[in-house]
Amino acid sequence: MRMGDKDGMTLNDQQPTAQTVEAYPPQALAVVETLRAQFPEAGVSLGPATSDFRVAAAFWAEGSPDMEAGLAYQDRFATDMTDRIRAAHLIAFYSNQLSMVLGAFYLGAGLTAEVAGLRFEDWTRTSRGVAVAGKRYHFRFDRLVPGEDIAGFERKFRAHLKPVIAVLKRRTGLSSGAQWRLAADALAGAFLEIGRAVGDEARGMAAALAIVKRQGSPLYSDALCYEEITALDPASDERLSRYYRMRCGCCLYFRTEGGSFCDTCVLLEPGARRARLVAHLMQNGGA
Repeated sequence: MRMGDKDGMTLNDQQPTAQTVEAYPPQALAVVETLRAQFPEAGVSLGPATSDFRVAAAFWAEGSPDMEAGLAYQDRFATDMTDRIRAAHLIAFYSNQLSMVLGAFYLGAGLTAEVAGLRFEDWTRTSRGVAVAGKRYHFRFDRLVPGEDIAGFERKFRAHLKPVIAVLKRRTGLSSGAQWRLAADALAGAFLEIGRAVGDEARGMAAALAIVKRQGSPLYSDALCYEEITALDPASDERLSRYYRMRCGCCLYFRTEGGSFCDTCVLLEPGARRARLVAHLMQNGGA
């Protein structure tokens, strides 16, 4: 994977030990380093789960303090949240980080991975020279399997999320269908970003679509797609172009105090959505 220039400084990163270097193939270690440099919002390390990590079943158990901490953390993104809105934000937040890490191993090294341990940890990023404190999920991987096809990736991803979605439904009342749609959105968005990082957007998008268009999967969606947005920069006459992931689910942000629709929200009319994305493209110069 190609190293990026994302501005970030992370806390709690565990640097590879000599034993880790010997135990895992070089391409796996390269993925870990690229994730830390380019996508530091998700923590990742290799090796058996240590005492500061919890297995996923315990982490997402009924009444788990880890789950409650994740729900409470969503209040930083909006005010006047209900439990259902917190759950919508949490499953999107968690699925995005899970997709980013698993997708990086799969697209960057041809490896599928199973989560050996989890923790919800403090981390700090640097934005425009200012330190910004936040939290992230840290994924610990022990076993990496080479050569599985996209169907194998989808099965493992779905198996990991199924109990998470079930417990959030019981805890907050947010339906399983709504959560799976948000998870599919997160995966498609993460794969697009990973595709950009490896210099092959088309491959990232194709892999995501192979998952979310699989009939019978809870991740299946007719609405989720990618769309190329283009615009002409009047200052330079340069044609700007960028692919965007169009959502099939809704995070319910518009129901919070002062909230609004996201630019790629499934509830927006296609024309209004494209107009917003053209404005975004122009503002960011195609980046």
